[in-house]
Amino acid sequence: SIGRKRKMKARKWLLSLFVVCALVMAASGVMAHDLWLVPQSYNPKVGDTLKVLVGFGHKYPASRIDEKMRPGMLQAVKAVAPDGKMIKLVKKSEDEYALQVKAKGSYLICAQINPVFFSVVEGKRKRGNKKNLTGVKECTLYHLIANAPVFAGDASKKAAPAPAGQKLQVQPLADIAKLKKGDPLPVKVTLMGAPAAGVMVRATYAGYEPSPEALAKAKKVAPGLSPKEAARKRMMQKMALHNPVRVKTDAQGKANIKLSSPGWWLVSVSGDAPHPDAATCDKNMYKTTYTFEVR
Repeated sequence: SIGRKRKMKARKWLLSLFVVCALVMAASGVMAHDLWLVPQSYNPKVGDTLKVLVGFGHKYPASRIDEKMRPGMLQAVKAVAPDGKMIKLVKKSEDEYALQVKAKGSYLICAQINPVFFSVVEGKRKRGNKKNLTGVKECTLYHLIANAPVFAGDASKKAAPAPAGQKLQVQPLADIAKLKKGDPLPVKVTLMGAPAAGVMVRATYAGYEPSPEALAKAKKVAPGLSPKEAARKRMMQKMALHNPVRVKTDAQGKANIKLSSPGWWLVSVSGDAPHPDAATCDKNMYKTTYTFEVR
């Protein structure tokens, strides 16, 4: 009957919409998440064993923990010591590590996920690269990086630089210990060792929540978009609300972040570069976070 055909057509449309939304979420995948570090103190004493948690997810809640790390996701967590040498943190669990604070000075704790290949094949996002998939239109290797400075003893509060091999870096250009609510924090962003101009710097603090009005507005999209485009637009608009600070770097890769609240701040940047082996993949996509405390 005509009614039955209409019901079947409606069901097919709803199923198609569900599949499209699922693909949009999968496409956002790794890069829709942030990886960050949660030192239990940014000012440990020499001789302390500093507990360091690993944060992962879409939000930066008051607890600074969102989702659980899955086994095999994370590479070893390390720190740049005051003497410039790299030291490995002791793994307690997938989400918890320990830093032995043996000397006074500035440490920079660093973490990174095991990079993940995603490719576009026939309009769909699949895990893999050009070597193990056929019909790849574009391949991206995703990297999530996290840095957090800690300061032991009465040493200078100048943050230690990121490791030389870290491709996308955020470096504060001010003494973090002196920062207070309302201050600007100047930062420099580098990609592949060069100043990254025109990069969007996003920042938020633990527990920040956008207003209900802003969330309602984020659900609205322009008419005429396909279901896939509309779903992606809504998701991106909602994610953007969780970063009250959004500012682009200048020609020298520099930007100022206004610290509107005391607490634990998270700064995130992203950028891409060609993959060194074009036969395997097209580009590397990096996303780096930098967490610190404002008193």
